[in-house]
Amino acid sequence: MRKAMLALLGLATVAAAPAPVPFTNLAPAFDAFEARTAGMDPARRVAEFRATFDRLAPGLYTARDPAKLDRRIAAALAEFPVIRTAYRQVEREFPATLAGSVARFRKVFPDFVPPLPIYLTHQLGVRDGGSDYVNGRKVMLFGADMIARLHNDDSLPTFLDHELFHLEHARHFDDCDQLWCVLWQEGLATHAAATLTPGASDHQLLLDQPAPIRAPTDARWGEALCFVATRFDAVDGGDIDAVFTGGAQAAGLPSRFGYYVGLRIAEQAGRERSLAALDRLSNEAARPVVAGALASLIAEAHAPCAPPAATGPITRTAPRPA
Repeated sequence: MRKAMLALLGLATVAAAPAPVPFTNLAPAFDAFEARTAGMDPARRVAEFRATFDRLAPGLYTARDPAKLDRRIAAALAEFPVIRTAYRQVEREFPATLAGSVARFRKVFPDFVPPLPIYLTHQLGVRDGGSDYVNGRKVMLFGADMIARLHNDDSLPTFLDHELFHLEHARHFDDCDQLWCVLWQEGLATHAAATLTPGASDHQLLLDQPAPIRAPTDARWGEALCFVATRFDAVDGGDIDAVFTGGAQAAGLPSRFGYYVGLRIAEQAGRERSLAALDRLSNEAARPVVAGALASLIAEAHAPCAPPAATGPITRTAPRPA
């Protein structure tokens, strides 16, 4: 009887284990199309591409400006021979690398099941990974072309950890309009990747794109903290882009410096809470944690600005791709 009970418990444990994470692999379809249409008239090739992928994956390749999309398609096809070898390596290695990342991820988040379908595709240079809408459905898109250019090395598993964390975090924390929301989403995802890969390099943590971020931000640390603190509740796209994209408006701070500031905020918050506990914070619960961590960094750096308030508006009018 005892053995039978143990066997039943074992079966229950197996049955309760999360299923492997499936994904749809459309990367080979681009590869095959490029090979099949090499030498074709460029305009005809783009038209054939649109027709082929509109049948194969409706909504995958769309844009507000069709002419701009056509130019991106033409450029991607023309440039593909340069990345073909690395691209095919991504095709081969992505399934096992994703499975390994999921296994590592579930050591911290044992019940993790992606809330979105996952696709590996050629992304026409748009993204290495992130969520977006395809044919009206929100999905997680991984760009085999950009992975081939940026992560075809030891950074791929850590990059996947970062993106998987966005999926996990979205179960508890909604997109919101204020700058601090992006600061928390990206900073905590970077902190998660660093936690899951102890000793990860800045390259693995994506803190060297398009150039190293840590050292030049540290060199102007007080300015970086104040730039973020004074715009903590900003909803203007220009302010958010200055912190997370170009950095051109950010008083000489490096491009994407917000990822590093966000990481430091998450690390500060992590002194009192586990990664799993930080993950579970709702928007309303996260706001004072983020503000408090930033206030501690400002005080420690003797930065010449006031910390943000512990409370403030939280609006959710414009969901963003992750």
